[in-house]
Amino acid sequence: MLPSTYCQHFPRLAVLLIPCVLAVVAAAAPTVPPFSATYKVRYGVLRGEMTLDLSQTEGGYYYETSLRPRGIATWLRRGEIRETTTIRLSGGDLQPVDYLNIDTIARPHRRAGYDFDDEARRVTGEYKTKAVDTPWRQGGQNRISVHVAIMQALQAGSNITRLPIFDRGRWKDFEFEIDRGQYAETPYGDFETLEIRYTSGDKDKSWSMHCAPDLNYVPVKIVFREGGKIRSRALLIDYR
Repeated sequence: MLPSTYCQHFPRLAVLLIPCVLAVVAAAAPTVPPFSATYKVRYGVLRGEMTLDLSQTEGGYYYETSLRPRGIATWLRRGEIRETTTIRLSGGDLQPVDYLNIDTIARPHRRAGYDFDDEARRVTGEYKTKAVDTPWRQGGQNRISVHVAIMQALQAGSNITRLPIFDRGRWKDFEFEIDRGQYAETPYGDFETLEIRYTSGDKDKSWSMHCAPDLNYVPVKIVFREGGKIRSRALLIDYR
């Protein structure tokens, strides 16, 4: 997420990275193909660029996201917010191993990192210089590993329900609904999509991802709403 000092000038861009939620119930989950996707992000007259990159490892995946201001926003702040996670694939289930967030937009720069120890059943690390040590929650994901779990579940045709997400040093429960047969127009092309809307806590705020079956359910459009109004939007501009 963008730091509060930066959001005063360039608000809500990073809310586009807040995760969806799901539960994978298929017995044999499919493999999510590696990809790299780039989005243009808009909030009012302000602009940014976001990338999502997934690569396969020997035992699972490595996933990286980044968010950078563009245009007039760079007059106010430079840098990026980069998030990474290693994900282990175990019996079809996706289990986060670690998470790292490096924010070079904030002044001073910020760093948050967690280790997800399945054997000890603990999540440990640091958030805003404060130590984190909390119990593991069954089926939990971190704020970006859940993106991969979403694509896996959609490919498997699994139910999407509730899931605990570890975000900002604590667990949060997300709820969502899915709307099939949607259509999204993007600079990269027009797609039939499944729109996944999700909320946590404050029901006045919601996020949605339009995932395209033609691109292995990679999101082609991401939207943040507040008070029923669209506040920010990300549209796909490149996909590999």
